[in-house]
Amino acid sequence: MGLFKKWVPAWLAKIILFALLLPNMIMFFLPLANEDVAAGYYGIEPNDIQFTISLYYAGFASFYCLERRFYSYFTSKQYFIQFQLFQLLCCYLLFSSQILLVIFVVRFVQGMLFASAVNLYLSMATGFMKSFRAKEVAYSLFFGMLLCTSSFNNLITADLIDQYNFDIVYKLSMVMFASSVVVVLVCISSAKVFHRHTLIQLDVSSFILLAIILIGLGYLSVYGQQYYWFQNSEIIQVAVIIFFAVFFFVIRQFTLKRPYIDLSIFKEKNYLWAALLLFFMYIERFSFAYMGSFYKNILHMDPRHISYIFVFNLIGIITGVALAAWHQIKKSNVIWLWMCGFTALLIYHLCMVQMLDNAGNERYYGIPLFAHGLGVGLIMVPTILFAISIVPYYLAPSAAAFCLIVRFLGYTVSSFLTKYFTVYNYNIHYSRFLDYISNNNQFYNDKISGINLYLKNNGWSKKDIPPVTQKVFKVQLDNQILLRSIMDYYSVMIWLSLAVLFLLLCYYIKEKKVYVHFRPLLPI
Repeated sequence: MGLFKKWVPAWLAKIILFALLLPNMIMFFLPLANEDVAAGYYGIEPNDIQFTISLYYAGFASFYCLERRFYSYFTSKQYFIQFQLFQLLCCYLLFSSQILLVIFVVRFVQGMLFASAVNLYLSMATGFMKSFRAKEVAYSLFFGMLLCTSSFNNLITADLIDQYNFDIVYKLSMVMFASSVVVVLVCISSAKVFHRHTLIQLDVSSFILLAIILIGLGYLSVYGQQYYWFQNSEIIQVAVIIFFAVFFFVIRQFTLKRPYIDLSIFKEKNYLWAALLLFFMYIERFSFAYMGSFYKNILHMDPRHISYIFVFNLIGIITGVALAAWHQIKKSNVIWLWMCGFTALLIYHLCMVQMLDNAGNERYYGIPLFAHGLGVGLIMVPTILFAISIVPYYLAPSAAAFCLIVRFLGYTVSSFLTKYFTVYNYNIHYSRFLDYISNNNQFYNDKISGINLYLKNNGWSKKDIPPVTQKVFKVQLDNQILLRSIMDYYSVMIWLSLAVLFLLLCYYIKEKKVYVHFRPLLPI
């Protein structure tokens, strides 16, 4: 007997699986739908909101290997209902609690629940998709949804947050999860789909060590620059904890008969190559988040219109994932996908460096955003499937788990770079600009005179004009420094794209053709 009841047709079952997975994905980047509003709602700092994303990701990545045991123990219907009810409870806690520690714990637990949802949903989707083509489409659909999550959240929540309090997003999330439970009760059979494995010898210690490592890295990426890194005792303590956790985790994996993550995957050189590509892609993937600051602070766009312009990125992702799936179905050389993908990312960063200005028509930024989404969509699925396909079959779960960790590390490094260029680079450029701000600088004098004239023509009194002029000039100076910081950051991304393309060219000269051997696994 299958997962769904007999009266549920196959086409409806696929729609139901898609609908059940969607709320879990929405929760991933939901706090970033409007970072400032979310911080105001909880009475915390924007950095704390960013850390909740790292916690969700850490829970997702660290729990993946352990979750496979739970996933094989419960009946599918039981499992569906349990983690959907837990998600509903988590949404209620996020809605009702203002305690920062509770918010952090709940977000980590939500990441664990997301791992449960992903494993079960992908298993169900591939369970009744027997052909290679259907499974490729199923995986591409999942990863495409995952890539679209951030922009999609902004799009569907911008109007809600603009018209209601921030808590509306959690109210609607509770409704979605409650509806999911009802759908599961009505449409899914109670029959056991998988053979039950007892819940003994769970490697909880490895899970805890890996969770400590990932949470610590996420903490450093978010707060390190703010606290001036190792000048702060708390940052030093976190770094020391991470070091010992890594040491004990690695030793434990070598001594266990059934390691949590089998480190022998690194004996395969091509796996390291795939992991490196995935890491670089994720760094460049989150570089477009910097554009939110540009649209908000420089072009003065409201969150609604910012979400609309990111639709171009969504279209690019969908196009890229579709082209990658078609390419994989034809079993063509995957190197061309990688080269086209990183070329698209290079085009995005080149265009944005040239187009950054104090003013501009938002329509002009559609093509670069499309190029960014196209590049990410072309690279994501083939790289993960390639990484899993090149290791021995028994190592594939460990390969998939480490790919997930690599994606977390890419997100973490991207967050660190954003903080570095926002805080440290800001101070550098501010000091440089101050060197030119003097009465001997004609450009500075002309700028101040222009602001004075503008204020005078708009009815400001002579007494108020000097202090207001300085405030206006400071705002304009901050905008210039932000533009300069973004240009510096994107220049680094340009050099990164060029370096990866050079490595890909060398790899192509050596290997000529590289193919993905599809396997019926859960490559999250």
